[in-house]
Amino acid sequence: MKKLVIILFSFGITLALAAQSSDLIIQSEGGKLFLSHTVAPKENLYSIGRLYNISPKEIAPFNNMSLNSGLEINQELKIPLETSNFAQHGTAAGDEVFVPLYHLVSQKEGLYRIGQNFNKASVSDLKTWNNLTSETISNGQKLVVGFLRVKTSQSALAANGMKKIGSIAHAPASTAPVVTKTENNPVVTTKPVEEPAVKTVETAQNTVLDSNAEGTGFFKGSYREQAGSFNAFKSEMGVAAVFKSTSGWQDAKYYALMNNITPGTIVRITNTNNSRIIFAKVLGELPPGRENEGLLVRISNAAAAELKLSDKEPKFAAEVAYAKGGR
Repeated sequence: MKKLVIILFSFGITLALAAQSSDLIIQSEGGKLFLSHTVAPKENLYSIGRLYNISPKEIAPFNNMSLNSGLEINQELKIPLETSNFAQHGTAAGDEVFVPLYHLVSQKEGLYRIGQNFNKASVSDLKTWNNLTSETISNGQKLVVGFLRVKTSQSALAANGMKKIGSIAHAPASTAPVVTKTENNPVVTTKPVEEPAVKTVETAQNTVLDSNAEGTGFFKGSYREQAGSFNAFKSEMGVAAVFKSTSGWQDAKYYALMNNITPGTIVRITNTNNSRIIFAKVLGELPPGRENEGLLVRISNAAAAELKLSDKEPKFAAEVAYAKGGR
């Protein structure tokens, strides 16, 4: 295994450093609200639908295509905002969070006019969501005008979500050093990084905090630093498997093998069967061979144990999230 690690790390790949914004900007066309999504490798209407909590049956006609239409890398899709995934009031269900959606203020726009254009949001709400003490706004300013409702177990966007609408939408929970692009970053500045929403498990009598709701692992802090630097996420759903490793049992250093992603990248892996999360460092690509055909990722067996996988589960459904640009 040590030889494999050395070989995998010997393949250095230079990243193109380009900062990207994670802020979701609402667009409008013919009175219909939507978000713009750039198709990434291996994405389809179903995986994109999970990301934005909207059915592919609504995405397809909104883009004048059929459910069977193929997608091209870098293709621009319009993601409709409907009652199922767009909200301006309320408290999220146990498996959901609200992610702030923004509008870029143009010249001569005021809060009242902006609110009317976005589901008639009140001036009072706009001031609360954006921590405004007056109605004074400026050209080019980003204003929260609504929220995307997403599933914490299905969408990488949930990391920037909140459980209840009504508090300041963009108030940073902490400040972390920032770098630029995926999970392998350099270029340091400082910017706010919001804490991931804490997921709860509903019971018949009360609400119990899930101790793994925010994920575990030695590389968790590195993930936040890298992800905070690039501020844009990619999420892939697929089949995962396990490889044997002596690492991680005592120090929680979890590792993964994944194709087409830069070695050293820290990824967030969710067992979609129970929503448990771990953070792992990618050592390199999956070795060639029939046993790895169709796999999205392999994780070390210590990581598998943390995800509560049994020996009877050699493969499992997983979501892998990482900062955009890590491909």
